Amino acid sequence: MHDMILGQPGFVAEALQRTAASDVGSFLGTPRRLVLTGCGTSFHAATYAARVFQEVIPFVPVLGMHAYDLAYGPSIPANATVLGVSHSGSTPTTNKALRRVRGRGCRTIAMCGLPDSPMERVADQTLVIGSTHDHSWANTMSYTTQLAALAAAAASRLKSNVAPSIESSLRGISRSLEKTLACESRVRRLATRIARGARVTFLGSDLDEITALEAALKIRETCSLPASGYHVEQFLHGPYLSIDDRESIIMLRSRDDGPRSLAIARALKASGAPVATIGESPRAQIRLPAMHRILRPILSIVPMQFLAYYAALARRSNPDIMRTDIPRLRAGVEALFH
Repeated sequence: MHDMILGQPGFVAEALQRTAASDVGSFLGTPRRLVLTGCGTSFHAATYAARVFQEVIPFVPVLGMHAYDLAYGPSIPANATVLGVSHSGSTPTTNKALRRVRGRGCRTIAMCGLPDSPMERVADQTLVIGSTHDHSWANTMSYTTQLAALAAAAASRLKSNVAPSIESSLRGISRSLEKTLACESRVRRLATRIARGARVTFLGSDLDEITALEAALKIRETCSLPASGYHVEQFLHGPYLSIDDRESIIMLRSRDDGPRSLAIARALKASGAPVATIGESPRAQIRLPAMHRILRPILSIVPMQFLAYYAALARRSNPDIMRTDIPRLRAGVEALFH
């Protein structure tokens, strides 16, 4: 997992090179409606992409939908283009969803991190964005490469003066990731404290709401610490009333934060729960490089990956096997995925 985290500048550069070399216009086509889908970490990437694509093609209905619901739920209109996202290309539920909607007349496309996968056989067209298997079971580089490739694909559809800004930031994203990796030692110290707590909650706004969800997933996968992710404002509407000094709060803060965000941070600290702030805001305790808001989640997830890794070590858990050394959990995983 640690090697994969540190390798992300290079992995993301490869994903962007592969995306640039492809015919993204033909890949995306001219959808009358666009549905993005996946499972686990890839579902978070699909959710991110749905929000970004809705911004860049506002005249097309865009929806992020879990692969389970596409595979087993109500059918969707046959005029939809469905984009499945997967690193390995072998996620059973995602591939079942693509087969089902393709059988009902939808155009199916796929974004996959590895070549020659089962996903290529169930999609009409596949964009392969990598050549290296993500050896961190709690996927790390697979997520950042997906976000970068999806952002690049979205930028290609922009017809405004915003596109050059995104494309310029993408060209420098590997350097920004290198700078972000420098937060490791500070996050490691934070992880040691968090590992002693009873639970952890991640808070973010705008696209970093998705980062908060992905961060909670990483913690649960690696070290069994109960974790949740919320939009920072949504957390105040009920969940806030359950916090105490055994719960760690990680709040993502950006340059776009206004007075409300500062007031929320103060309210959280007044509650007695330990609060740490991470982000590009000058007020953040752990600072990250500034980035175009659409690309911000590519950087903001990195300290969360370090946090999950070091919290796992502090709790004497092996993050590379995701607790499958526990018989009851291994049996469940084998029943679901094999």
